[in-house]
Amino acid sequence: MINKHTNSLAGETSPYLLQHAHNPVEWLPWGDAARQIAISENKLMLVSIGYSSCHWCHVMERECFEDEEVARIMNASFVNVKVDREERPDVDQVYMEAVQMMTRQGGWPLNCFTTPDGLPVYGGTYFPKAQWIRILNQLSDLWANNPTQVSSYGAKLKEGMTVGGGIPGIESQKVFDLLPLKDCVHNWKKRFDHKHGGPDKAPKFPLPSNYTFLLHYAHIIQDEPVLQHVALTLDKMAQGGIYDQVGGGFARYSTDVEWKVPHFEKMLYDNAQLIGLYAEAFHAFGKREYLEVVKGIYTWLIREMKHPAGGYYSAIDADSEGVEGLYYTWEEQLVSTNKEQNHDYEKYYCVDEKALWEERLIPVRKASFAEMAKAQGTDIESLISALNLYNSKLLAERQKRISPLIDTKCITSWNCMLASGLATAAKHTGIKALLKESIGIITFIEDHLTNHESGELYRTWKDGTAKIPGFLDDYAFAAEACLKLYDATFEELYLAKAKALSFTAIDKFYDKEKGLFFFTSADQTDLITRPVELSDNVIPSTNSVMAHVLDALASYFDLSHFREISSRLLSAVTNSMVSYGSGYSYWADLHLKRYIGSIEIVATGPKAFGLLDEINKKYIPLATRAAAISFSTLPIMDKRFASDKSAVYICHNFACRQPVETAAEAIIELKKSIPNN
Repeated sequence: MINKHTNSLAGETSPYLLQHAHNPVEWLPWGDAARQIAISENKLMLVSIGYSSCHWCHVMERECFEDEEVARIMNASFVNVKVDREERPDVDQVYMEAVQMMTRQGGWPLNCFTTPDGLPVYGGTYFPKAQWIRILNQLSDLWANNPTQVSSYGAKLKEGMTVGGGIPGIESQKVFDLLPLKDCVHNWKKRFDHKHGGPDKAPKFPLPSNYTFLLHYAHIIQDEPVLQHVALTLDKMAQGGIYDQVGGGFARYSTDVEWKVPHFEKMLYDNAQLIGLYAEAFHAFGKREYLEVVKGIYTWLIREMKHPAGGYYSAIDADSEGVEGLYYTWEEQLVSTNKEQNHDYEKYYCVDEKALWEERLIPVRKASFAEMAKAQGTDIESLISALNLYNSKLLAERQKRISPLIDTKCITSWNCMLASGLATAAKHTGIKALLKESIGIITFIEDHLTNHESGELYRTWKDGTAKIPGFLDDYAFAAEACLKLYDATFEELYLAKAKALSFTAIDKFYDKEKGLFFFTSADQTDLITRPVELSDNVIPSTNSVMAHVLDALASYFDLSHFREISSRLLSAVTNSMVSYGSGYSYWADLHLKRYIGSIEIVATGPKAFGLLDEINKKYIPLATRAAAISFSTLPIMDKRFASDKSAVYICHNFACRQPVETAAEAIIELKKSIPNN
């Protein structure tokens, strides 16, 4: 096929940018070259931001950016810049902040018009063709006739943006007590959906860090209603259309309150966190459904998301053949010519309005495994076996269709999130393949996404090319992944890696005066301001991740200044956490850890690993674990090793009880260490 148009995006590696490489719009990638052209030609810039699996990004491309009439206006009056938000989250954060200030809403595609030097002056999300043309003409005329007014507005808008300056210095709290957490959860409970789980509104996002915190809180504080809400949410998600019942993996969100109709794209970062959450919930609740979800996510990841080099792809599109959800849904008269297969479908999945969507069926499981087994007169294991066999037949049929596009770039932070999720899942399920895969991802990061001279990280890798210096999230999630791997393996090299990554993050991103981490390094000069992430979203904020990492390293290495940085960060968000727990849930998890006090479980001697395996059969969230079978110089092991015998040390707030020699004794000591609520 000969393309009629080719623009400067043709030399990029991002699948999203390459999707636009043959638009008639003369797109440029983000960078100094685009800004210099805008300055020399005195044109407004359009910064258009999206990602490869974004449904409405595709719609706007078809309606506007592939249209010759629209392209002529854009090319004549603007310098047009395309940005993959997954490659450049820093650019996305800055202009998302600006558009939200202007319109009080945001999303993707994100279209922000700026002055030649990058000051935001107008923006929005999706625009249909007629409206887009009106906006282009109005802005072009305004810039031609009154550029001073436009520039003045941009300068004032920048002053009001909070992503960069204006962050106050924070003094750290000395005590993190229970009251803020109780107030946080009390306010949060008002927004629980007691029928379907999750929040009492739509759309519904999985938000894994929300349910990780609520699980920890409910277990430690013994709040039974919250515990029931977590179980209800995980149950309904696992049974709903947001979970790919046939092929495994979760879609990005549900458009309705029942978790029925997903926005069908699958993101690596969601599933990276959900595999760990469901594994931990399996440990806490013992529900077989949760283990099957873990296996389903893992199987999907290996089948569809893994690069042969060992890294994992970013996302799978919602659309195929130009239709959202076509690949994942079934005709209403499902294989109507095959009554036996149709009967099998109805044994497991809804075929009424509970599953019907736009004259197609979304696989929505009829009930829990226990309920279906009882209805079919069988046991749970037999039901699961039969269901898995039937799903394999549906999957084989589905794989005959044209599949959605896979975004094949590998992102450092998202891969590290998956390494964390797999290590966590291995710890809570005992499935060794998960741990092996987690180790393989870290090896991939070291081989392909690390500058071997400086040790610094790159952001993305595709087709053998690593590019873009790493942002704070790349370092934060890499350090966290190494901590999770230590917790799963007790290989001390992972602690050393986590510490080294954290020192680099402090050097590149930390502002000592303000007590916060910037998302971009001090030497980056291509943004109008340096973004800062504080609130947790679908992905926890980079500052909350760093706070967790530094708190953990402080325990392992006796680094008091790491704990002070962590405390100062946590102090900055306490009030926000109380009023809006869902947006600060990873912070709340750290606050909970600080409230119960530093709990350390340290096993030494020849039987150390076996002792911790026995202790780990009991669900004990937020404890720091360490083990060594031979002498270790790790500070947490200091004066705790005798080569001729094994022992377990239980410590709380840096005070240790007498060592014990059995797992049962250790668990009794642990019960004494958790605050009595």
